[in-house]
Amino acid sequence: MRVGIDIGGTKIVMGLVDESGAVLARERFLTQKDRGYEDVLSRVIQGVEGMIQRHGVALGPLTRIGCASAGQIDPETGRIFFSPNLSWRDVPLKEDLAAGLKGPVLVENDVNAATYGEWRFGLKGGPRHAVGIFIGTGIGGGLILDGRLYRGFSGVAAELGHITLNPLGYRCNCGNRGCFEAYCGGSYVVRRVQSRLNEGYRGKLWDIIEGDIEGLNTGHIEAAWMAGDDLCRKVWDEVILYFGLALQSIANLLNPEVIICGGGVVNGANNLLGEAVGVMDKIVMPASRDGLRVEKATLGDDATILGVSFIED
Repeated sequence: MRVGIDIGGTKIVMGLVDESGAVLARERFLTQKDRGYEDVLSRVIQGVEGMIQRHGVALGPLTRIGCASAGQIDPETGRIFFSPNLSWRDVPLKEDLAAGLKGPVLVENDVNAATYGEWRFGLKGGPRHAVGIFIGTGIGGGLILDGRLYRGFSGVAAELGHITLNPLGYRCNCGNRGCFEAYCGGSYVVRRVQSRLNEGYRGKLWDIIEGDIEGLNTGHIEAAWMAGDDLCRKVWDEVILYFGLALQSIANLLNPEVIICGGGVVNGANNLLGEAVGVMDKIVMPASRDGLRVEKATLGDDATILGVSFIED
């Protein structure tokens, strides 16, 4: 048996996985990152212990406890260098989990894990060259090159959310301006619209959200865009444009067989991916587009759980 854990900016998901890749149990709870690293760590440890006890599994026989986290991670030590969406800097996640759970722990970037999970269990390891883009609270990426996960020279490759698309653009949580994440990450897009609503804007969006500004999400924004809301037309057109620019840049740079797109923003939208591919198609180099598939991820939360449970050390 294996345990997979996914620590995201908004929620924590964990699952109990057998050796065939079947997820036998799943649990989730809010990250509550504002409480700090130690609180998140404690609740993860308690969550794993509770889950395996409820399903009659002992810690000792576990083949692996895999933990996927947002951020830049040292692949050797499992230490988080920097996680802007968790507000963590230089935290010894692997060491602390191993001490708390007393089991074989592996720590991996969450989108590396999700990309590997989608590639191995969704695409069955077919394409030799694949890119994962996951758009949720922020944006992360993963690379499968020549059939293997590519981590880069120091283990922090595929920070696709922080490629600069407009150096004079919106401020990103990483400190730079104009990142892909700052234009298309869910929390950024929602904040831009909420700011206008708090200033008094109404339009068709107001009826869609029934006046609940705090409950606004990107699905509401797309729905208002489709209904012709003036604000959401501007905001969502910008999301589509910059998503398409990112796809074009990735296709030209890496020439993958498939780009897998997932995360809450993509999965919660009806037309976003198709519209962004339309932008890409207008500007991508023809040889880079030839044979390229751009597909939605299919495994949901299980992708990260499975990926971090089986990914190579």
